Amino acid sequence: MLCEKCKKNEATFYYHENVNGNQKNYRLCADCAKELEKSGELKAWDKVPEDPFEGFGKLFTNPFKQMDKLFSGLFGAPALTGGISQTKGQKQCSCGMTLRDLLDEGMAGCPDCYSTFEEELEPTVRRIHGKSAHEGRIPTKFRGKMDTKKKIEQLEKERSEAVRLENYERAAEIRDQLNELRKNLEEGA
Repeated sequence: MLCEKCKKNEATFYYHENVNGNQKNYRLCADCAKELEKSGELKAWDKVPEDPFEGFGKLFTNPFKQMDKLFSGLFGAPALTGGISQTKGQKQCSCGMTLRDLLDEGMAGCPDCYSTFEEELEPTVRRIHGKSAHEGRIPTKFRGKMDTKKKIEQLEKERSEAVRLENYERAAEIRDQLNELRKNLEEGA
């Protein structure tokens, strides 16, 4: 199809505009389209991004920073990225990643990063998910182990409370239960 304006070149630009029912349709070559854009008859057609999903990449390249901004705005909590002191920003994992690097890149460098920066990441994870410990479904083959670990955590709290209240007999009973559970956990591994 030829350009509607010059009637010489192949039409490679298709323009449709609908403003309050007034429609404009053009089939133009690149040269004529640029000419009409300069005169103001066409809107800045060359400023349309080639990739319509261009803006989405920013969200997924750095989820910590983007989600932290989102939730801090929604809930009025201070953003994690703004609350990093100079010393906390220099805290370093065994892989060499600092907290500042983790927040800038949005990805941990290794599995140890999560435990190294646990204190700093925990409030954000809690704000986003409502809790910081996994409480979802557990595969059947791991259910026994997970239940035993939860029971151990619960008994350790009970033992600490018994010691605090100076109930040493109860603390000794709990210690024995803990030793038995840990032994069973090791044998099962």
